Amino acid sequence: MENRPTTILIIDDEPALLLGLAATIRRHGYTVITAINGSEGLQKAKDEIPDLILSDVMMPPPNGFELRKLLSEDPQLASIPFIFLTARSSVEDKISGLKDGADDYITKPFVTEELFVRINAILRRVHTEQARGREQMKAIAQQDMDKLRQEILQNFQHELRTPLTNILMPLELAANNRFESAEEQSQFIRVALSNADRLESLVTDLILLGNIDQGNLNSIRQRIDSKTHLYTSVQKRFERYKSKNLNLVIECPNQKTIAAPRREFIHSIVHLADNAFKYSLENGNIKLTVSVGENGGATIEVQDDGPGIPVDLRDKVFERFYQISQGDNRAHEGLGVGLTIARAVFNSLGGEVIIVDSPTGCCVRAKLPEMVAGDVPYG
Repeated sequence: MENRPTTILIIDDEPALLLGLAATIRRHGYTVITAINGSEGLQKAKDEIPDLILSDVMMPPPNGFELRKLLSEDPQLASIPFIFLTARSSVEDKISGLKDGADDYITKPFVTEELFVRINAILRRVHTEQARGREQMKAIAQQDMDKLRQEILQNFQHELRTPLTNILMPLELAANNRFESAEEQSQFIRVALSNADRLESLVTDLILLGNIDQGNLNSIRQRIDSKTHLYTSVQKRFERYKSKNLNLVIECPNQKTIAAPRREFIHSIVHLADNAFKYSLENGNIKLTVSVGENGGATIEVQDDGPGIPVDLRDKVFERFYQISQGDNRAHEGLGVGLTIARAVFNSLGGEVIIVDSPTGCCVRAKLPEMVAGDVPYG
């Protein structure tokens, strides 16, 4: 909570009363702002966001009642406690003021001690309500965090156990000579290798997340051959989705060398491609375009013709565990960290990963800047 003196805004068109009341309130330790009419008071309320407003009723438009109505229409100002100060003492006037949203109604002339008793009572009530609201928000946030933590743990267990099972079972069968033919053995071994690759990818995700949190992502730029390093890895991931009968097109106008941290860069691009494979419908088309610059930089675009991502979610999907946080509605496997990792890797190199407008589906663009003077690619 911000530690600052309580600020009170006083609005009154009687200069003498305004001056005297301001001096009195300051002596009680409050910060005071003054305004001589409703228009000035409204502007100062917007500029200063006071903790309490004391306002006269009878003023040139907007008068006190009108001012309170204007404040109530502004979400940032509506909850500021409001006390009317007025010479109008009829019951009807008091009821009208309270109906208009005032927290109290004090008639002039007033006893200073009474004014401060009422001010303190309102501020205490507000502080109590704020404290209760903060506790409720903390409780809600904790519940949401506990739910997310449970979802992450459950999903993590699934992501680990599934490939482990599919690795151990073929190995056990091989060790006990349970295969009926060499062809069957070869098929089971391919299943084991595929799941070992899946498990290795998961471990790499966890390592990179740790590096991101510790601020020590590798930034050493290594020579990366598009075909040898990048295409092979993307094609390997593509094999996981054979049952969807997808069509993958890879385009690279030139075969220049990319300069980037090899493991981190390739892992990021594979994640971008994997998202396209994962969210594309059966028989869908995916296009990976790699444009390599003159000095190690590159622009990579992954385009699919799937359902796409709404504009209002284009930043949200980069949040860690976003997919998991969809709870039971989550339709796809994975930890939901691919875009998080890709953006962090490219940002650490001065680049970016964004979702760009596309006539159909989703298009993700990753930009790696060119090397600058002093950069030396290794490997």
